[in-house]
Amino acid sequence: MAKSWFLGKVVTPARVIDSGAVGVEGETIIYAGPSSGAPRNPNEPAQSVDGWITPGMIDLHLHGAGGFDLMDSSPEAIHGVSKTLAAHGVTGYLATSMVRRDIPANRHLAIAADLAGLSTGGAEVLGIHVEGPFVNPLRGGLIHPDRIWAPDPGDLAKILSVAQGKMKMMTVAPELPGGLDLLSRMKAAGVIPSLGHTDASFQQTRAGFKNGIGHVTHLYNAMRGLHHREPGALGAVLMDHGVTAQLITDGVHVHPELLRWTARVLGTDAIALISDALPAAGLPDGVYNYDGRPYHSENGSAWSRPPGKEPNLFGTTLLLDGLVRRAMRFMELSFAQVIGMASLNPARTLGLEKTLGSLETGRRADLILWDNDHQVRETIIRGKTVWKK
Repeated sequence: MAKSWFLGKVVTPARVIDSGAVGVEGETIIYAGPSSGAPRNPNEPAQSVDGWITPGMIDLHLHGAGGFDLMDSSPEAIHGVSKTLAAHGVTGYLATSMVRRDIPANRHLAIAADLAGLSTGGAEVLGIHVEGPFVNPLRGGLIHPDRIWAPDPGDLAKILSVAQGKMKMMTVAPELPGGLDLLSRMKAAGVIPSLGHTDASFQQTRAGFKNGIGHVTHLYNAMRGLHHREPGALGAVLMDHGVTAQLITDGVHVHPELLRWTARVLGTDAIALISDALPAAGLPDGVYNYDGRPYHSENGSAWSRPPGKEPNLFGTTLLLDGLVRRAMRFMELSFAQVIGMASLNPARTLGLEKTLGSLETGRRADLILWDNDHQVRETIIRGKTVWKK
């Protein structure tokens, strides 16, 4: 089988190798280290990269991109999102969506499940993330009220059935009656319970952690905040090490100074960058529609602007490459540190760190080639180029 080599600044979990090499044979990395030690035959093709070579990024939470909505019940929506993500250095993602009360009608879950792990022409669907329905309506955010209801073991079983074993994460509020009882059922089905859209107190959140919650959906957003007499859900996350947390680093969802502080408190190993992107991500600024509601996409953020009312933050229209650049600036971290939050940390969250998320021998050949200004130049998935600028 033919081998290919990439020469440039290589980001590994241990260090940045300024004069490094990554060797690929088929779908697998066969070498990642100093170019001087690479077992390379001079006749084997080598591409010199004037910039960086990093692992592919993994987005645990996004709702659409490139004008395609993951709630659409069509394979074309999955392919459209996947191709858009590949152009931004994302090689794998969880297809994130809500569910309708008429559970058998959730065809979009079945389609995402059918395409999980298959070639999509772009980023690979690694599984499904269901945001709700067992969340707190007081913290529902942009989730339609009719897509939120009380925890029910029967409904959970139906959702799992529609998702065909491909649901990898579910956002839940542990304070709801019956919420804690569902956590063991989720874990038994291979689903990661993620704290989110919650009004849980400090003690209720800790009870959720004790019963199996080990991850947090978009930290700070749609959860009870910190108070000096009642630390709330946020306080429990910040104090209980061992929990990993999603973070939107656009500087709008969370203030830049708070982003910097969070990295110091939690540590970079506990943070997974997410986009939580809307379908307008990857498209020019303008007016778009999501789930029947119009919004304005402006400089990476989405805003609802109802006449005569104050604008409301609607969501994100940046993808992970843009969020990496902002995270470096706002959090005062190196490119390598931020790449770890967008690749290895999400892979660890999913239990896929022995396959994805790092440039190491034996890992899958999902790579990004960047220029020196941290712009994506080429995306490689399973050893094949799927996008090139």
